Amino acid sequence: MVVETIDLAVAETITAFRENPKSRWIIGFSGGKDSTALLKVIYAAYLSCETKPTKIDVIYCDTGVENPILDRYVKNLFSSLNREFQRERVSFETHLLKAPVSDRFFVKVIGRGYPTPTNKFRWCTNKLRIGPVSNFIGSAAEADAIVCLGLRRNESIQRDRSLSNNGNHIWQEQTEAGNKYRLFLPILDFSVEDVWEAICEMSSPASINANELAELYKGASGECPIVRPLEPTPCGSGRFGCWTCTVVRQDKSSLGLIRAGFSELIPFYDFRSWLLQIRNDPDRRWPQRRNGATGPGPLTLSARKEIYSKLQKLERETGTTLLEAEEVQEIERLWKLDEGSEPIRC
Repeated sequence: MVVETIDLAVAETITAFRENPKSRWIIGFSGGKDSTALLKVIYAAYLSCETKPTKIDVIYCDTGVENPILDRYVKNLFSSLNREFQRERVSFETHLLKAPVSDRFFVKVIGRGYPTPTNKFRWCTNKLRIGPVSNFIGSAAEADAIVCLGLRRNESIQRDRSLSNNGNHIWQEQTEAGNKYRLFLPILDFSVEDVWEAICEMSSPASINANELAELYKGASGECPIVRPLEPTPCGSGRFGCWTCTVVRQDKSSLGLIRAGFSELIPFYDFRSWLLQIRNDPDRRWPQRRNGATGPGPLTLSARKEIYSKLQKLERETGTTLLEAEEVQEIERLWKLDEGSEPIRC
């Protein structure tokens, strides 16, 4: 059944190519298992189809705060994929998308004083992910954009509800930020076993190292990438996220990777834990909001400078660049706007 499911997805993609040869095809790629299986299915269909799209864009949204291990993996993979695409003379092209400087995570937190995200104030997704992707799609929408995503049924109740609301089919109409486009979901009916089978058994693109990805998942959540059809349920499903995420109480994927030997994540994990601890400290927040309403407001300037100092220390400790020069410049500009206007705590 696993092979039949994969073959069906490839066949449906070939049909989609034949019926939409002039459309602008866009593949959403996160580096995780589902988007990897998606890329392999679409690539296999492309190689087998005589009527090929003139261009297929593979996009990765670089939030600036992705899990450092996965982020490094994806960026190295994109470099390898670019060389492979050029060598094989295929119409695939990779793109790293990024939010405008003013919308980036640490510019919002350190510069503007945004408290780090929670479920009730989850400002990060729109700013760091949806916005950049919507802008890219918007530039392609006039050319009849088709966006391919690695969405699957039964991942979560919320995901199934969203799919049901949009027709619950591999083709869906979508409107976002005024842009109309079509969603194509060829692995919608894949199980976790199907996903790993596609990753491990489909040979192209050759740049994708199934073992490397499997090790990341095994470390993050103990997920087993081996297909074991005799088991009543598949292995667990791991997820990666931003290393700064304070929406969840505990960053289980980072903790799992640390326990699996990725000790370079420890300083990032400690910094994130500290952010979670101080985000609601009343002494680090304005006593009112920017609109004058009563209630915890932005982080104080001293708190923002405290976070900035610790972030600089983290950069030195890990040998990574977490703030680009243009972000530092924007942060300093925003500080000047708040100097002298910060509310006095009674």
